[in-house]
Amino acid sequence: MKTINVLKILAVAGMIPGFMAAQSAADEPAVTVIVGDPAAAEDVEIEFMENAPAKKRDNGLPRFAIVGKDRKFYLGIGAQFQGEGVVDFGDEMPSAVDFVPSSIVPSTPGNGASLRFSALTSSIYINAVALPGTKDRVGLFFKGKIHNGDAYGFSVSHFYVTYRGFMAGYTSSFFADGAAMPYTIDNQGPNGSADVTLFTAGYTHDFTSHLSGAIGIDAPSIDMTTGSETATVSQRSPAIPLYLQYGWGGDSHVRLSGIVRPLQYRDLVAQKNRTPVGWGVQLSGVAEVSPLLTLYYDATYGRGIANYLQDNTGLGLDMTPSLETPGKSKLMESLGLTGGLTLNLSPKVAVNAVYSHLTNWTGKGASLSGEQYRYGDYVAANVIYTLNKIVAMGIEYDYGHRKAFDSSSLHTSRIQAQLAVTF
Repeated sequence: MKTINVLKILAVAGMIPGFMAAQSAADEPAVTVIVGDPAAAEDVEIEFMENAPAKKRDNGLPRFAIVGKDRKFYLGIGAQFQGEGVVDFGDEMPSAVDFVPSSIVPSTPGNGASLRFSALTSSIYINAVALPGTKDRVGLFFKGKIHNGDAYGFSVSHFYVTYRGFMAGYTSSFFADGAAMPYTIDNQGPNGSADVTLFTAGYTHDFTSHLSGAIGIDAPSIDMTTGSETATVSQRSPAIPLYLQYGWGGDSHVRLSGIVRPLQYRDLVAQKNRTPVGWGVQLSGVAEVSPLLTLYYDATYGRGIANYLQDNTGLGLDMTPSLETPGKSKLMESLGLTGGLTLNLSPKVAVNAVYSHLTNWTGKGASLSGEQYRYGDYVAANVIYTLNKIVAMGIEYDYGHRKAFDSSSLHTSRIQAQLAVTF
C-alpha cells in the first residue's frame, strides 16, 4: 500500500504479506531480480502479491525472482523460517502450533505451565506468473509447511493455478475472506472466522474498478455426528460459495458472502439417503482508517456449515442425530464473530489485536453429548518488530475459553515469541 510503510515492511518480512495491494514507484521494491531485467522488480512484486493468498499469515512474496525473456515469465522461490517459543498456563492446549479454544482439555495434576520450542510453522513456497500484464496471464502458487499436525514432516497449505479470472486447486474456499483476518503469530488465528482449505474452483469477475464478485464449487465433504440410526455416506454434491465485494483505497473493502452446501447421510431406519441443504452468510471487511490504523471485521451465520468455521473443524458439528424422528439428523446452527485492528506505531513496530467468538446450537430435538463444544472465545494481541527486509520478530499473548453443552468451562493462556527469517 502506498501510504502504510510499516505494513509494507512486514509484508517484505513475510509476516503480513496480504496487506500490500500495490507498490509505489517511489518505494524500493521488496523483490530483487537476480536473473533477467532488474527494472522489472516493481512489476514482479505486484504480480506476486496478486497471485498469493489473501490471508495475512500466508507469506507468498519471495525475496528473489527470475525474470524470463521479454518479461513473459516471473518465477520466485521463497522460504521462511519461523522459530517459536511457547509458554502455556491454565488448562492444557494440546497443540504448540495452533491455539484452538475447542481443543482445550482439563489440566493434568502436576503438569502446570508448559514450555515448548519449535520451527513447525516454517514454510517453502513457489510463486510463478506467465504472460504477466496480458489477458492470457497464468499464475501458479504452491506453499508447503514442515509440520504435519504437531510433528515435523511436510504438509501442503496451498497449490492452485489461475487463468483469466478462473482459479482451481487446493486452497481456501471462496466463502472465506482471508484479507479480513487480522494477523496473529498463532498459526490458526481467530476461532470464529470462516476458513477451510480444500479443493475448490471458481471464477472472479470485476464489474467495475470497485465492485467484484466470485462464484465457485468446493469439493463435497461432511463432518457430522452419527448415532445408531444414522451413518455417513459418500458425498456427491459440491458446496457453492459466492461473494460480492466493494473495495476502495488499498485493501479497504466490504464483502457479502454466501454458501449453499448439500449434505448426504444414511437414514438407517428408513433405509434411504437424505440430503438436507446447509447454508451460510457472511459480512466481512477491512477499513484502512488512516496510515496508522486498520480495522477488520467478520460475522458469519449458518446451518450445516460448522466445518467452515476454524474452531469447529473435525468436531462433527455439521449435523447431529434427531431425537424426534429416529433415523434423521438435524443441521447445527453456528455463529462466528471476529473483530480486530492493526496499529502502526512506527515504520518498524506494529501492534495487532483481535477478539473472536464462536457459538454452536443443536436446535430443538437434537442429540449431542454434554462434553461437546458449545461456544468459545479467542483473544490475541501482539507486537511485531521488523529489523530489516529479511528478519522480523514478535511476541503475542493468547487467551482461550471453551464451554461445553453441559456448561463446563475451561480456560487457558499462552505467551509465544517468534523469529521470522524470509528469503
